[in-house]
Amino acid sequence: MDRIECMRAFITTVGENGFAAAARAMDVPRSKVSKQIQALEEAIGVQLLQRTTRSLHLTEAGAEYYDAARELIASLDEAEQRARDGIGELRGVLRINAPMSFGLRRLGPLIPLFHELHPNIELQLVLSDQQVDPVRGGFDVTLRIASMPDSSMIARLIAPAPRIMVASPAYLKRAGTPQIPKDLTSHQCLNYGYLQSGVSLQLSNGKDTQRVNVTGPLHANNGDLLAQAAEAGMGIALLPDFIVEDALTAGRLVPVLCEWQAPPITINAVYPSARRVPQKTRTFIDFLIKELGPR
Repeated sequence: MDRIECMRAFITTVGENGFAAAARAMDVPRSKVSKQIQALEEAIGVQLLQRTTRSLHLTEAGAEYYDAARELIASLDEAEQRARDGIGELRGVLRINAPMSFGLRRLGPLIPLFHELHPNIELQLVLSDQQVDPVRGGFDVTLRIASMPDSSMIARLIAPAPRIMVASPAYLKRAGTPQIPKDLTSHQCLNYGYLQSGVSLQLSNGKDTQRVNVTGPLHANNGDLLAQAAEAGMGIALLPDFIVEDALTAGRLVPVLCEWQAPPITINAVYPSARRVPQKTRTFIDFLIKELGPR
């Protein structure tokens, strides 16, 4: 039994959430992946995965072994990469997770440029507005737009993500333009997230900070959808500038309460706290900082 290859099969199976998906990712028969994991379990004497007809789950021992195995394999890959750095280009697979709107509007245009610089790195990009677990998902780097990344992970600041409160000219003509944060309580607000009730917004103007509870006809976990609803006149939305900049330039949306700012959020690169971060991961993050960071 090749212990390293069995560990890779185990890590890939957890990351892909299934034997079939892991086999496709590794380009090997499904039966081989299953046999490798079974051999690994027999070698260490514990069950790593709970298998059912429709799904599989890590056992408690499996979860602990997964974290250790992933760090070990990452260290091994890094050692091999450092050995190759002197004789060739960076290479290997780089798995990236990012929010949908950011991925399409900011990351997508940069992918061809990164590929041109590092043609031997295979990028596997997963766009999702769900808050995924980077380790369980098998991602080398996860891009998050938030006020504070998960403290159990290592994070590097990529760039600020200013937010703007916007509405369509038609909505403001119909409902009036709010002058102070309190006015939002009488407006239709379009909110980010899955909340089914009111949302509390904090807005600041210098030292003056106010918190208002707002309600509205739409809650969604995607900024582009909220921007489209705002353009259609459904209400007022607080969104990152990269989502609404084109609509603002074209006049389809206009800024509201310009002197009041929401708490700052940032674009962060989040990655597992392994002892050594692979060179390909560091290179990708450095590339994003150069392209997206403050000028």
